[in-house]
Amino acid sequence: MVKPITIEVWNPSGKYRVVSTKSMPGTRWIRLLADNDCRLEICTENKTILSVDGILALIGDRCDAVIGQLTEDWGEVLFSALKRACGTAFSNMAVGYNNVDVEAATRNGIAVGNTPGQTVGVIGAGRIGSAYGRMMIEGFKMNLIYYDLYQATRLEKFVTGMQSNELLYIPSSI
Repeated sequence: MVKPITIEVWNPSGKYRVVSTKSMPGTRWIRLLADNDCRLEICTENKTILSVDGILALIGDRCDAVIGQLTEDWGEVLFSALKRACGTAFSNMAVGYNNVDVEAATRNGIAVGNTPGQTVGVIGAGRIGSAYGRMMIEGFKMNLIYYDLYQATRLEKFVTGMQSNELLYIPSSI
């Protein structure tokens, strides 16, 4: 028997039950889902990777959608369980989807999506700002914009330069 999974519930009276297998960064997505009448249940387990049994326990008997992780193997077992729970959508909280068996999702009538890449802004593209920018690009596959008094030639092939007043209007994290 699987040990009960601990969860945090947002918008308990929401019409649509959405499960996230891992905590979400910030509250932007949580608010967006709650504003669209979703009851969001976020797994708060400290495990890096949930087992298939753990994910099945989260899905339960009724689940409209799941937000999963790149570290989870989403194939026939999980997609058929989501279908049995009347689910219709799965979103990978990652830019890629190589952990997702798209054919299994299609067979089960589950729409698959992934989180769009995030954009990070760097103000000051000297040695430290450039190193940070490269880490965000290469490690987290983020889009990068920067502002500096001088052109950052070591970053130009990776990023877009902007004026500081333009940077303040980019709708993402700086």
